[in-house]
Amino acid sequence: MDIRRMTEKDRADVLDMSSEFYSSDAVSHPADEEKLINVFDTAISDLKTFNGYVFIDENGKAAGYSYISEYYESEIGGICVMLIDLFVKSEYRGQGIASSFFEFVKNEYRYAKRFRLEVMPDNESAIAAYRHWGFADLPYKQMVIDM
Repeated sequence: MDIRRMTEKDRADVLDMSSEFYSSDAVSHPADEEKLINVFDTAISDLKTFNGYVFIDENGKAAGYSYISEYYESEIGGICVMLIDLFVKSEYRGQGIASSFFEFVKNEYRYAKRFRLEVMPDNESAIAAYRHWGFADLPYKQMVIDM
C-alpha cells in the first residue's frame, strides 16, 4: 500500500469515493458535488494547512483517501492535526490501511501536539478502531454556523 499526496490525476477516484462517503451513515448529512469538488481543489492547491492523501493498492488503484487540516489550538499550545473523511473502500477494509495511514500521519506531522477526528456516535466499529489507535473521547459538544 502506498500513501501519497493527491494530485489532479486522482480527481475522478477521489470524487467517486467522496460521494460514497457522504452517502453513508459515517456522516450526519450529505455534501453536494460542488462542495466535494471545492474540497478536492483546495487539497491539491498550494494551501499549506490542508492536504489530501490517497491510498494506492499494489495494482495502482485507489483504495481510499483522507484529508488533513492543521490549525493552532491554544488548549494544547500547538498544532492540532484534524483527520477528515478517512475513507477506505469496502473491499479493502480490514487490511490495516487506516492503521497504516494513521502511522504515516503521526510520522509526517510529528510536530503536532494533538491529532483529532470526528466520528458519528453510533459508528461503533470506527470508534473501536480509533480507541485502539489511542484516540479518546473529547467531552466538547461541537457547534457550527454555516456561511
